[in-house]
Amino acid sequence: MSSSCTKKGASVSNEEPLAKAYDEYLFPSDLKGLLSSSFSAADSERVVNAYINTWIKNKVLAHKAEMNLSDDEKDVKKKLDEYRNSLLIYKYQTKLISERIDTTVTEAQLKEYYEKNKNNFELKKNLVQLTFVKIAENAAGLSQIKNLFRSSRFGDKEKLSVLCGKFANNFFLDDEVWLDFNEVIKELPIKNYDQEEFLRNNKFLEINEGNYIYLINIKAYRIKNSISLIEFERENIRAILLNERKLKLLKEIELNVMKEAELNKEIERYTK
Repeated sequence: MSSSCTKKGASVSNEEPLAKAYDEYLFPSDLKGLLSSSFSAADSERVVNAYINTWIKNKVLAHKAEMNLSDDEKDVKKKLDEYRNSLLIYKYQTKLISERIDTTVTEAQLKEYYEKNKNNFELKKNLVQLTFVKIAENAAGLSQIKNLFRSSRFGDKEKLSVLCGKFANNFFLDDEVWLDFNEVIKELPIKNYDQEEFLRNNKFLEINEGNYIYLINIKAYRIKNSISLIEFERENIRAILLNERKLKLLKEIELNVMKEAELNKEIERYTK
């Protein structure tokens, strides 16, 4: 949307004004770039009317401000200069940081920070490592799946996966992954259990519900309010480490530009 170039007094062109506020007029040429050729007539009318209403409101508010503020209160040049300087500094710092910062965070650096700051990472939810199978109680492969589900023999997990793919309604067999227990119980009929109590007192379960059998094997768990796992904190730690580098780089930039200005005698201090 282009800004309005309103004109004071009567129209100085062949244009008919769209609105007037005090001694200023809004002309159709002031709306250049506002409308798109893809707009329907109704859309164009709505956009133009909204722009006109906003233009009038701003003119009225600005007029009231002019009438009711003192000269000191209306002097915004200093604030505008301060804002401009702050914006330029921010853009300059952002440019230098993007050019100079090292964004590589190694696994060793992640682990080192985690070990030194473990107490800052409190687990907000219960986590669990488990496997489960949901299968119809009359499924052809049920007996085999039950036997393989409890087996720890080499190769049996692969056999179980093949059978689950054929006969199970739902299954999850990757017990190396930490899962949010709130998400797990959406798939299993254990919603009425106290989560912490359930995790502490169960390992292998077989639950019959609604013509289905649920096989559950809880390998490990972590209770909320305990120390969180690094697996769940990697991105958080990475952001912390990058922010620390950013702050350090900003200080270096400030020191360097100040030293350069002093060496070039571009600044002087007149106070002790």
